[in-house]
Amino acid sequence: MDTTDYPSLPILSRLHARLATDSRRVEQIVDCQLDIIERLFHATIAEDWVGVASATRILANLNPSEIGAEVISEARKLYQELSHEAVGVKHPKHLPGLLEACRAARSRTRS
Repeated sequence: MDTTDYPSLPILSRLHARLATDSRRVEQIVDCQLDIIERLFHATIAEDWVGVASATRILANLNPSEIGAEVISEARKLYQELSHEAVGVKHPKHLPGLLEACRAARSRTRS
């Protein structure tokens, strides 16, 4: 195709390619975050407090713009609670708040 009559077509092509690349990158970030949330849910069900602490640490260190300020805040509270409690803690008090924040974040990403 002769693009001399349409000089913007090559520019549009490059913009489209960049948009597709950025879209894939965003999908990978969201999928990674959802994987961490899934690990948190599974560890909670199994009462694997080491796994809960690990997933919570990862969530607490994310950027609030990536997953939401509420998730980050609740994750930090829970991680601090798990870090300072005795080994074998059962039913940490900040866990329900984090799980609810994660559910809300998952709902937002699926919409």
